[in-house]
Amino acid sequence: MKKTIILCLTLMFALSACSTFKKWAGFEKKAPDETKIETRNPLVLPPDFDELPD
Repeated sequence: MKKTIILCLTLMFALSACSTFKKWAGFEKKAPDETKIETRNPLVLPPDFDELPD
C-alpha cells in the first residue's frame, strides 16, 4: 500500500513537470496569435430583405 502511494505521487510529480502533459490536460492555455487574426467587413442586409416572396 505504501509503495503504491509513493509510486502514484512520483508519477504525478513527473507528469506535472512535463509541458506536453500540461497542455494535454488543459493546465496551460494557448494564447491566440495576433498576426493570424483576420478582419472582416461588417454584415450588411440586402436591400430587398423586408419584401416577402410571392
